[in-house]
Amino acid sequence: MAVVRYWLSAGWSDFRAHRSISLLYGFGLAVLGWAVVWALIVMNLSWMILPAVAGAMLLGPLFTVGLYRISRCRQGFGGGGIASPGQITLVSVVMMTLVLMWIRAATLLFAVFFGLRPFAGFLETLQTLFTTTEGVALFLVGSITGGLFAAFGFAISVFSFPMLVNREIDGFSAMGLSFNAATQNFRLMVTWAAVVTALVGLCVLTGLIAAIPLFPVLGYATWHAYDDLFQDNDHGA
Repeated sequence: MAVVRYWLSAGWSDFRAHRSISLLYGFGLAVLGWAVVWALIVMNLSWMILPAVAGAMLLGPLFTVGLYRISRCRQGFGGGGIASPGQITLVSVVMMTLVLMWIRAATLLFAVFFGLRPFAGFLETLQTLFTTTEGVALFLVGSITGGLFAAFGFAISVFSFPMLVNREIDGFSAMGLSFNAATQNFRLMVTWAAVVTALVGLCVLTGLIAAIPLFPVLGYATWHAYDDLFQDNDHGA
């Protein structure tokens, strides 16, 4: 836990050093989140809000690419550019595909437990999840399934995006190295994932208001996690 506290402390230090751009990043994420929720409600797809929130966690590292550049420059490693921009696009497509697969899986699970019937509204869906036998079963199975998607997505993306900012490397190799680092440091990464999940949950509970400062802090902290685990190989890159 001391290592995770160090990452968060380093992320907070970067946030304080670049407060304006950091808050702009956080506000941009909040606006994007509000826009997605509004669009789902307007299209009568409010049942997708919870799967979309889970899917957004998989895409989090993509939206923090600019923050990695800030942290790298502050440490004095390289310039402000991106070493492998095309490969970041490739990994982004992989992650977006994973999110779409998760949303499709959530749709199929709903059909398995409740049959082919129209989805209720967001509040009705929440009530059904926690007040009916089928709802509780769906919540448990969905949580396990979503957890598997999230764990795999976290493992291949947590270090691949900062690595592609810092190194000239292909996207699949970066995802492989990220997965290897996550599995080789399993307990540490489970702790980090739990902290990230808890803070994302706080952001959701506050209507994304808390995301405005927390999003950039987590982005900077992720860079320092990458730097901490890959520094021997990458500082000379």
